[in-house]
Amino acid sequence: MLSDECIYLRRLEQTDLDRTWAWVNDPAVYLKIGVQAPVSRSAQLQWFERLDRSAERLVLAICLNEGDVHVGNVSLDSFESRHRTARLSIFIGDGAHRGRSVGSRALALLAGYAFDFLNLHRIWCKTTAGDARIARFYEQLGFQREGVLRQHEFVDGRYVDKVLYGLLRGELRRVPPTP
Repeated sequence: MLSDECIYLRRLEQTDLDRTWAWVNDPAVYLKIGVQAPVSRSAQLQWFERLDRSAERLVLAICLNEGDVHVGNVSLDSFESRHRTARLSIFIGDGAHRGRSVGSRALALLAGYAFDFLNLHRIWCKTTAGDARIARFYEQLGFQREGVLRQHEFVDGRYVDKVLYGLLRGELRRVPPTP
């Protein structure tokens, strides 16, 4: 288990599926992470069963130490073993915990694990262009803007650009302890 003084990350469990199903069907989440919505409960279960058997994707539940509450998910996938890279994804499903450093902490824990334990050299992610808050989130942790995929995704009735961010081993800025 990966943890700091405020949160811990653990493997996603089948008991988490009702909560994650509600989150991925919430426009505040699915419009940000690019999931095809709506997602049925049976599709969610099939996704989890594939995930549970896969060594190609690591999905962790983000949980608060206080109250043992699951508030979001963070993952690594698209592993390239020759190049030692992987794609990172994150969402805080519980809106009450967005903007409270939970995501920064989770991302820092997972990035540390990716570099120190999995021996990755680079992790990357993509976000919707024009979202200054998300750009700031990644840049404060040391991610560098690497490029734009023009009109890469069809979201909410229009094509949107996606911005690529990358983080190399040694560039991660650790989250300061809570005062």
